[in-house]
Amino acid sequence: MAILWRADFSTGVGELKTVTLEDGSRIELNADTAIAKHYSRGQRGLTLLKGEAWFAVARDPGRPFVVEAAGGTTTALGTSFDVAMNDGGAQVSVTEHKVAVAAAGQAATVEEGQQLSYGADRPVLLAARPTQVENDTAWRRGYLVFNEKPLGEVIAAINRHFHGYCLIVAPSIRSRKVSGLFWMAEPLESIRAIELSLGVHVAYFGNYLVVLWS
Repeated sequence: MAILWRADFSTGVGELKTVTLEDGSRIELNADTAIAKHYSRGQRGLTLLKGEAWFAVARDPGRPFVVEAAGGTTTALGTSFDVAMNDGGAQVSVTEHKVAVAAAGQAATVEEGQQLSYGADRPVLLAARPTQVENDTAWRRGYLVFNEKPLGEVIAAINRHFHGYCLIVAPSIRSRKVSGLFWMAEPLESIRAIELSLGVHVAYFGNYLVVLWS
């Protein structure tokens, strides 16, 4: 609740929202996301408090567009990009042009079609790597697409759209890799597909609590 008090824009579980800012920039918020706005005369600042958002930035050379998340910053260089918070860190995916990312006392440029991760448990800024940005931002079209993603990260993404909760009680399976395309509107079907593909044990307590173990 404290995060929501700080937020200027937010979404609930299973909710997507588009916000147009006063400078013409556009933000698309994924489910269970909160953003605080800190616009000033010299900078267009935003803080991603939780969740994930895609930013389409209006040109204004005199006022940099900066998104803070998980202790780092992403500065637009005439661009559109996605920032997602996960596992105490953040992941930046660039859909157009490029961005400058600063974290852990280091800086890097991320080009279109690349992705970069950073976080408190990743003190050294990871090198940008090629990515399928259409898959990374498939949530904007109502889908989740994963390619060899850890199960823990996949379940966290599904929980944003699940009006219940899916819990992993066996830490050993959190790193199991998941690939597939899932419809966000049917989180239970997504979990059942993962159950079959990974062969993990799953208990369903009604439609609101799902427990996974090895």
